Amino acid sequence: MATPPLSFIASHLRAPPPWPPPKNAAKPRARIWCGALAPPGQVLDAAAAYPRSTKEPPNRVARSDVNVQIQRLCQAGDLMGALKLLGSDEVDARSYCAVIQLCGEERSLEAGKRAHALVRASGAGTSGMESVLGKRLVLMYVKCGNLASARRVFDEMPQISDVRAWTPLMSGYAKAGDFQEGVLLFRKMHCCGVTPDAHAISCVLKCIASLGNIMDGEVVHGYVEKLGLGAQCAVANALIAMYSRCGQTEDALRIFDGMHQRDAISWNSVISGCFSNGWHGRAVDLFSKMWFEGFEINSVTMVSVLPACAELCYELVGKVVHGYSVKSGLLWELEYLDGGIDEVIGSKLVYMYVKCGDLGYARRLFDGMPTKSNVHAWNLIMGGYANIGEFQESLLLFEKMHDLRIIPDEHSISCLLKCITSLSSIKDGVVAHGYLVKLGFGGQCAVCNALISFYAKSNRIEDALKVFDRMPHQDVISWNSIINGCTSNGLYSKAIELFVKMWMQGQELDSATLLSVLPACAQSCYCFVGSVVHGYSVKTGLVGETSLANSLLDMYSNHSDWCSTNQIFKSMDQKNVVAWTTMITSYTRACLFDKVAGLLQEMGLDGIRPDVFTVTSALHAFAGGESLKQGKSVHGYAIRNGMEKVLPVANALMEMYARCGNMEEARLIFDCMMNKDIISWNTLIGGYSRNNLANESFSLFSDMLLQFRPNAVTITCILPAVASISSLERGREIHAYSLRRGYLEDNYVPNALVDMYVKCGALLVARRLFDQLTKKNLISWTIMIAGYGMHGRGRDAIALFDQMRGGDIEPDAASFSAILYACCHSGLREEGWRFFNAMWNEHKIEPKLKHYACIVDLLSHTGNLKEAYEFIESMPIEPDSSIWVSLLHGCRIYRDVKLAEKVAERVFKLEPENTGYYVLLANIYAEAERWEAVRKLKNKIGGRGLRENTGCSWIEVRGKVHVFVADNRNHPQGNRIAGFLDDVARRMREEGQDPKKRYALMGANDAVRDEALCGHSSKLAIAFGVLNLSEGRPIRVTKNSRVCSHCHEAAKFISKMCNREIILRDSNRFHHFEEGSSCRGLLLKKTVM
Repeated sequence: MATPPLSFIASHLRAPPPWPPPKNAAKPRARIWCGALAPPGQVLDAAAAYPRSTKEPPNRVARSDVNVQIQRLCQAGDLMGALKLLGSDEVDARSYCAVIQLCGEERSLEAGKRAHALVRASGAGTSGMESVLGKRLVLMYVKCGNLASARRVFDEMPQISDVRAWTPLMSGYAKAGDFQEGVLLFRKMHCCGVTPDAHAISCVLKCIASLGNIMDGEVVHGYVEKLGLGAQCAVANALIAMYSRCGQTEDALRIFDGMHQRDAISWNSVISGCFSNGWHGRAVDLFSKMWFEGFEINSVTMVSVLPACAELCYELVGKVVHGYSVKSGLLWELEYLDGGIDEVIGSKLVYMYVKCGDLGYARRLFDGMPTKSNVHAWNLIMGGYANIGEFQESLLLFEKMHDLRIIPDEHSISCLLKCITSLSSIKDGVVAHGYLVKLGFGGQCAVCNALISFYAKSNRIEDALKVFDRMPHQDVISWNSIINGCTSNGLYSKAIELFVKMWMQGQELDSATLLSVLPACAQSCYCFVGSVVHGYSVKTGLVGETSLANSLLDMYSNHSDWCSTNQIFKSMDQKNVVAWTTMITSYTRACLFDKVAGLLQEMGLDGIRPDVFTVTSALHAFAGGESLKQGKSVHGYAIRNGMEKVLPVANALMEMYARCGNMEEARLIFDCMMNKDIISWNTLIGGYSRNNLANESFSLFSDMLLQFRPNAVTITCILPAVASISSLERGREIHAYSLRRGYLEDNYVPNALVDMYVKCGALLVARRLFDQLTKKNLISWTIMIAGYGMHGRGRDAIALFDQMRGGDIEPDAASFSAILYACCHSGLREEGWRFFNAMWNEHKIEPKLKHYACIVDLLSHTGNLKEAYEFIESMPIEPDSSIWVSLLHGCRIYRDVKLAEKVAERVFKLEPENTGYYVLLANIYAEAERWEAVRKLKNKIGGRGLRENTGCSWIEVRGKVHVFVADNRNHPQGNRIAGFLDDVARRMREEGQDPKKRYALMGANDAVRDEALCGHSSKLAIAFGVLNLSEGRPIRVTKNSRVCSHCHEAAKFISKMCNREIILRDSNRFHHFEEGSSCRGLLLKKTVM
């Protein structure tokens, strides 16, 4: 038998028209079985229009008046009146069908059940429910949403061969979301031998699409082709929708391309399918073809194509669609042409403009919506403002939404919490928490996740943990958020504990989980947990992700496991710029600065261009290693690539130059910066302080006060400058400022204040502040121990060191350096040896050069010169000039000229340009009255062109620092000072305390020697203090080199003569004088400055 043409199949197997027809149908029914059903006055016409049969059917009974009345009432829509008559006698099946049909149209389930009961009572359905009456009952129950009753009626109908009886029930299951039952009903229909039509195929394909069962869909597709229904437009549209819903976009496009005739539904289905499966570009292309082929663009088309334009940021195409929607009137609500924009299309347009970054258009569209009842539109516009950092505007929109009594959803709440978190408004966040609990969102997972993030970022991790513990259900985002929150708040042990708990509960671990816990492993002692995470990432294949590999690099480098670090780095298939930067940062953290330059070269050979973060990390490394040459090379790269003006790079460049001592270049970079942040100011202030440029540091700090409010870091940067010049008045002012600003809560500021007071000579104030510290860390103890050492109070330093160890604080190399320094300046030889041995034997700390220098200094100043020399010779590391100079000072104290010459040779070899060492040897010769040796040394110095460094001293009086240089009489009070010192010299001679005249003036006569003795800078400063400071106030003088024995004796005599307390700080320690009593330390004999 020949296959009929497609046109024949399309015309004969077309889906039936919707049933029942609309109530306001323009035409009456085509077939009128009885003239009583025709409109009044048209009975005869209706009868004539119907061709009568020549034979009268047997047993035919004329219809009664009650049936006519029921028909008329149903046509008039009077359901209650029709029901009243339905219980009368002689009601036929046609009247029952009319009433049941009206019940379905009116969606009146109670009336339908009553009519059904009357049918059963009348016995009209006893002959079986396969009649029209049964079909009408099924359809009525389906329309009323009572699928259970519809199924019962359907099951009572024996051998249903009409597909139109099956289709309504399948359609009902599809609309009710019971897709599995719809598929099962289709299978039953197939087993009963009922051939489906296009409508039935469309229904079952909709169910299969909703279930996502592609295998069943392919089976039905094959069955459709076997029946020859595949060419029908409705069936093809259903297949396109099914394949799209199941993610098979290629098959959907294949169906679409094979269609001979397409309607608007075909285009809309394939465009929607491409968009929903991420084929955004293809969706836009299909929309363009649809437009050019002249198909009608409706609201369904726009709802699909606008989000595709949004995802692709095709703002121009989106604007074209927007213009068409305005021109065609689709954008305006049909019921409110003057009222505003249709909310569905308007929401899509808002989404498109938000994604394209044009919030101006988005806001105008949003404001044009009449009711704004769609919470999705509010979420879009609020999220758009939040994404560009306009958090306050987003909050205002939320308040407006609340005023309009629009109930937010979980996305609205999440956006609200995100804005509050970004604004650091803890109070608003707590209020929002209570609000969302009141709305019933407290148990929703997405909202709780946003709350956890808010509390964690607000440093209220305890509240975040409470929210997490009270969640009825925790998803992987919940676990990741709380683990990341604990890590970012320093609760590393808790983060690892939660990670282990998450793992033990069988939760799925993703890369975000591992990225959250690895920093906790890096910052804690749980390196083995990090190794377990590493193993898990290898097993699951997640280690291939670059971000995870970078975190593993950071974790292993933090634990100094360089073997694993290098192994992971070398095993990475793709080393991006982040991986190289991580390695550079790791080397910098480990102080392996020399390896950074080589790493940068390898990075260049690998074809990776350093970015801003790489340049910044490299500059930090070269700053730590004080590698000025390498730093300049990176500076040149930054200039060539336009990075010099980038704020983090400029700050890193300033730090590098400051640490390398090139403050001129650092200041030049600072002055060229267009935008400076507080880090820029802090970096330069700290650089000046570090390079002993206190005045420049103070000047810059004053300029900063006019533009920025100093923070705790600023205070820690300026305080060393205060300490370097012993400016106690400035230090007190900064202390008061820190107290007002609440900066004492920061550990660094109190430690810096203690150090400042120690170096300004206010030891009691420093100790009082130290005792008030609630949290004393190792730095706090070390500063105070070193302070006692500087003031010659070695026993107090030892007591404090023992107290620190009793508090379970483990000393480090710096702590031992401080205690050895204290023993050295107090002459505690045995104690010093005890601490030196304990450092190596008990605490396993390898001594550095500074520790050996303390022992040499201790032995030298206690007269054990031979032992000190042998100790230097036995050192496992090469001694530098400072160690030999310590022994040279000891030789001068104990006048060992022979050993001094031997040591001086070593010193001159290491630092031949340092004039101070030549002068020191000359002093040793002068005190031994070896003038010929002094003359030869003088000629040697002159031949080399060396000049002696000028010494100076300064004192602060009434907030102003006065600097005095040796032999400089240009001070405004020079005559008063000279007269006072002459009086001091005379009194000393009268009391038999003629100052010692052993100095290196290379044989000057007595007159010159007397003049020089009165010109020492420290004496000038002391004299100025006595003359200008009120009685009872201590005289605090600072000297930039070690104090000589003559000035020491003079200060001691002045304190007795004037009954004043004098605190003299030299480059090495403090000297205290009160009522003629000398400081506790050893007297140091130094050069005349």
